[in-house]
Amino acid sequence: MTRPDALADGGQPPPERTALPFAAAMQAARLPMTITDPHRSDNPIVFATAAFLRLTGYGRSEVEGRNCRFLQGAGTDPGAAARIGHALSAGRDIGLDILNYRKDGTPFWNALSISPIVCGAGMVQYFVATQVDVTERLQDLQARTTLLHEVDHRVKNTLQMIAALVGTQMLAVPDGVARETLAATLRRIETLATLHRRLHQSDDVTQVAIADVVEDIVTDLLAAAGRPDVAVTLDLAPLRVPAETAAPLALIINELVTNALKYAFPDRPGRLTVRVGSAHDRTGGRDIVEVVDDGPGMPASVPDGATFGTRIVRMLARQLRAGLDWAPATPQGTCVTLALPARRPDGAAVPETPPVRAPAAVQAAEKPSAPRSAAAAMP
Repeated sequence: MTRPDALADGGQPPPERTALPFAAAMQAARLPMTITDPHRSDNPIVFATAAFLRLTGYGRSEVEGRNCRFLQGAGTDPGAAARIGHALSAGRDIGLDILNYRKDGTPFWNALSISPIVCGAGMVQYFVATQVDVTERLQDLQARTTLLHEVDHRVKNTLQMIAALVGTQMLAVPDGVARETLAATLRRIETLATLHRRLHQSDDVTQVAIADVVEDIVTDLLAAAGRPDVAVTLDLAPLRVPAETAAPLALIINELVTNALKYAFPDRPGRLTVRVGSAHDRTGGRDIVEVVDDGPGMPASVPDGATFGTRIVRMLARQLRAGLDWAPATPQGTCVTLALPARRPDGAAVPETPPVRAPAAVQAAEKPSAPRSAAAAMP
């Protein structure tokens, strides 16, 4: 018996008959989806699933023949709309979250994904777009972000209160080791407060623009030390690090810069360079933080772990699983390099533990330097 859709000569059934199962499957799809025709004026919708109609509240006759931009409204980001237009003009894929509006005016966040359908000749025949309502997910994310911002704000305020208490305590302590120790503690507290201020101001509470934090720390330390004779060069790439990495990294930078200010040029002008970026020649492209001074260089030998600041740097470097190296600078001085662990594209650290190299020598035994805050500077 011959199938109704079979041809007498055994060939293929007509294209329109072959397309029937696919059209039925598309109509039954539970995912909101549209197909647009770029060969017609204004790239109109030529097909929409029932799920798309339910999502937007429009009838089929109200959407077919129109460009999808009718879903946009007053709150839609013009930049997002422009990126969609550029992708369509280039015939390439695009995916983004964009604020759209239903027929009744209700806004919703649309996780939009658009892909071209290319024919054998390489020409774009149609565009297929899927839409997913992610409003609830984004609202939950915004609520968590707001909560984390509030936590960072409270931590910053708490650290500032602790710093004020330490500064007040210093007023009752005569000059000497105890006062110097309180001054060093105060600097570390203020470094953490600076970091949490940046986290509170950040749009992404999971990452920190470490260059901004480094600039704040170096500027504050120089101002507190009263060293206008120290020329500073900041070579800071726009590097972002996970929030959990930022605190130990900020403390390491505080210790290294403080050490350079105290021992590289305690009574003479000097030059200090702080770099944030990558060093392909030495670390295989890993992100680095580097502090370089043009002081007299390291002494011949210092007992391992003889300084508290050095112990802090080494301990935090191990916590970060980072490489740490003290080396002579050219033509003179000291260069300290912290090489952060390599990261995968998703931001996770590669499971590797680089060795932490003990310094051959350290510039001098630690003595807390001039305090950063005004309270600490008071007699």
